[in-house]
Amino acid sequence: MKWTALIAAMVLPLAIISAGAESPGDSSMEMAAPMYAELGGYDQARQETAQQMLEMAITAFALDREWAIEQIQDVDNPLYRDGELYVFVLDESGVILFHGATPELVGTDTHTLIDTQGTNLGELFAENRSPYGKWVEYWWPNPATESSDSELKLTWTRTYGEYQFGVGVYPGSADAADLSGLDGQTMRIVRQMTDAAIEAFAADRDSAMAAIQDMDNPLYRDGELYVFVLDESGVILFHGATPELVGTDTHTLIDTQGTNLGELFAENRSPYGKWVEYWWPNPATESSESELKLTWIKTHAGYAFGVGAYPGTDPSPGLTLSAYDEERQGVAWQMTRNAAEAFHADRAGAMAAIQDTNNPLYHDGEIYVSVLDEPGTILAHGTTPELVGVSVHDITDVRGTNIGDLFAKNRSPYGKWVEYWWPNPATETQEPEPKLTLLLERGGYAFATGIYPSTDGQTALDGADPEKRRIAKAMVDRAIEAFAADRDSAMAAIQDMDNPLYRDGELYVFVLDESGVILFHGATPELVGTDTHTLIDTQGTNLGELFAENRSPYGKWVEYWWPNPATESSDSELKLTWLRTSSEYLFGVGMYP
Repeated sequence: MKWTALIAAMVLPLAIISAGAESPGDSSMEMAAPMYAELGGYDQARQETAQQMLEMAITAFALDREWAIEQIQDVDNPLYRDGELYVFVLDESGVILFHGATPELVGTDTHTLIDTQGTNLGELFAENRSPYGKWVEYWWPNPATESSDSELKLTWTRTYGEYQFGVGVYPGSADAADLSGLDGQTMRIVRQMTDAAIEAFAADRDSAMAAIQDMDNPLYRDGELYVFVLDESGVILFHGATPELVGTDTHTLIDTQGTNLGELFAENRSPYGKWVEYWWPNPATESSESELKLTWIKTHAGYAFGVGAYPGTDPSPGLTLSAYDEERQGVAWQMTRNAAEAFHADRAGAMAAIQDTNNPLYHDGEIYVSVLDEPGTILAHGTTPELVGVSVHDITDVRGTNIGDLFAKNRSPYGKWVEYWWPNPATETQEPEPKLTLLLERGGYAFATGIYPSTDGQTALDGADPEKRRIAKAMVDRAIEAFAADRDSAMAAIQDMDNPLYRDGELYVFVLDESGVILFHGATPELVGTDTHTLIDTQGTNLGELFAENRSPYGKWVEYWWPNPATESSDSELKLTWLRTSSEYLFGVGMYP
């Protein structure tokens, strides 16, 4: 039962990971502070593995502490040991309770550990205790090497009760696959396709084998992308591009650079997934010449599942997105999924809701939904109902792009972003603007939701700490959940300035009613009952009007000037606040960039 619960936890979405199966945009995962901004894609993938491993350890610890200690300190357990990644746990005072690489450290007070740069680890961990998780940086020996020399280590640490869990990565490994030639969208689809194959295989192996080897099945084939599966010994069980390879031992396959594929795959088996690189023919070309291939390998129940991509030699830079644009991409993702689910539950009701411009589930400023049938005829359109019945193949944008052809090439069950020019309904002009639209294929229908990227360059959000941005959003979600469960308890907890769920330095929660009156405030309780329409910041912004204009069930960032409770000054500073509605209430958490 313990392992059943643990494996179940592994397939559930992890709230702390921002680049999950259907990540909002296709940029780097929003998990590392600016100091880590230069990390490559491989290191970022390992960061995600660290987060997943930590969540797995917390789940096990909650089930049975003694059993979890035994499992975590088993260096052969792939759930808690993946190359240089391992779990350690501290008690409230900073003493090591268990350690997945060096058990002899159990009982050590981390305040006595000083790294080679003079950092006191106990103080570092204590300053970064958080139920939402934080990244910390220090120097520590890498157990995956034969050296005792310290290396830079980035550790994800999160509290559970009074305990603090940590899992770290060592960036810049010489063996890391170079993912710089892959765009974020391709990496996301590769990983989603792998997960879809694992899910199908677990449900019905024979049906999965037939589907994976069906080269016209968009779940398992997308241009150069296809699935292959190996058994525990490295023999190919099925192959989505070359079925005649079934039964081949990958240890007999040597690429043009001398890499033994069987050894490569065996060395990188992981239940969390790893990127590997080798040379292999590209099925999307007519040539049998090998090309560099980057493959995501993930194990499940003894089998290894792989999907690979071929990095481009001249990737298009596309539009430059601000941090705000990427947040809006997240809204488009959520709106598209909501529309697809509603459409398949109640087609007529969904179409009416999508075309109701006052419905906030399908309209958020410039973001709205359209629905197309398989040939490309518009079935519903969120801003221009007169387009219903029109074929998108009859529409060409101002740059000469045929929208129908563009959509047809990019229909995908995993979702793809496409770019064209289209009028922005949030402006008073009918002049087309660059638009990024997400296309998501579901049951023969395509759901399209787009954003209009800002043209003013960077916003204040670009300079903000992404760690704080993530925690602000997570804190809002936690407050909404608590408020829905028990309003009085939530109010008390949110206004308790020592509660780490709702207070982290300058971050705190406030809640407004439908008219803009403050119901409770985590930094200044005396503001409760104040109508925010009476609050004008130092730049003349009416906060009530600002909040009212940005109410959204998906969330929005707004900026204004407000005193920072983490300082001793009453002077106002620029504040970036994440706002999200739930029912008629508006929840907010802000940060000071």
